[in-house]
Amino acid sequence: MKQKEKKKHNQSTLAPGAANAVVQQIVNQPASPTDPTGSYTGRPENPNEAPVQDADDL
Repeated sequence: MKQKEKKKHNQSTLAPGAANAVVQQIVNQPASPTDPTGSYTGRPENPNEAPVQDADDL
């Protein structure tokens, strides 16, 4: 029997440091007008408030 070859993990096609730039773009997004309490995005409109979880978020 032939031994199964292990699949290699896909290497990122991003240049070094590019992943960090992508992460920073995601993290620095402003609050969403369609999610004012931040229950989905984690970013409420008022930056001094904590995100609110609804019953369906539990």
